[in-house]
Amino acid sequence: MMNEWLGTIATPRLAGFWCVLAIGVSGWIASPQMARGQAAARAVAVTVDDLPGAVPGTGSLQAVGDLTELQKINRVIPQILKSHHAPAIGFVIEAKLQVPGERDARAALLQSWIEAGLTLGNHTFSHIPFQMMSLQRYEDETIRGEVVTRSLMKAAGKEETYFRHPGLMTGPTTEAKTAFEGFLSQHGYRVAPVTIDNDDWEFNDVLGDALARGDQQLANRTKDAYRTYMNSAFAYYEGISRDLFHRQIPQILLIHDSELTAECLETLLSDLEHRGYTFISLDQALADPAYATPDLFIGSEGFSWLIRWKLSFGQQADWQNEPDAPEWVTKMSTEIRKANLRH
Repeated sequence: MMNEWLGTIATPRLAGFWCVLAIGVSGWIASPQMARGQAAARAVAVTVDDLPGAVPGTGSLQAVGDLTELQKINRVIPQILKSHHAPAIGFVIEAKLQVPGERDARAALLQSWIEAGLTLGNHTFSHIPFQMMSLQRYEDETIRGEVVTRSLMKAAGKEETYFRHPGLMTGPTTEAKTAFEGFLSQHGYRVAPVTIDNDDWEFNDVLGDALARGDQQLANRTKDAYRTYMNSAFAYYEGISRDLFHRQIPQILLIHDSELTAECLETLLSDLEHRGYTFISLDQALADPAYATPDLFIGSEGFSWLIRWKLSFGQQADWQNEPDAPEWVTKMSTEIRKANLRH
């Protein structure tokens, strides 16, 4: 949700849209009975960005973080996911592994995810958005970002098959986006979309600062606000799913490998279960025909695919209406990051 400007529709892909509409007639809303049955069943794939850890209070997503703290969150998060039978995937920024004297220990954090029965994906080497570099450099960032992760996955008898764009920015131009998608296909990758987007990083900033200062009252207030915010986010995107597809499609949730997630994941997953959700893999989510809808958005924004798909339905990609964090959380997050930059 980085509000700069809205891109335009990539018209060469419109032919694909009409194919999707044909699928939709028989697959999405084949009958009122099917639509009612599917609406009652909700499923979500959990995806976790910025392994081996998103550092609170910094605008630098390459910040490596404290090893002891990372060991804590990467022990807690997989345990909670496993306890809820949530087959999650974690997207790795391999630059965060390259700390002298800690490389093996940091690689072991990724190994702990694999040993918990989870899987890993590529989030580029240094998490620099596509819009900030050339196509060739972005491709290089992707290859550099798979060295350790692919080796660990292979040793476990698995393949690294998913790529997550930093900032959900999929390409500044139609040409660059199309070329990179071809590059990913050649290297055995598939883009991992997001339907439940959110600003959890702002809450992570505030929570991290509160805990560092021993302000438990603010920490509790932040966690309560995050819980309310995430429920509103799910309600919002569920509404778009009904509007576009006349049913609840399998959702794909984006959260971060962070202190906030370690503190709040148990509550979040329990709340989702109370909303009627079951947890599925990213593979299972993407098998739904809704995910064949063309992503026609071109521009310097990153936001939910449900919003992007509105373009395929002749609507506006109104990302400005996505739920925002409470004003006090956004204000504190901004102040914390400015203060850290001064230091």
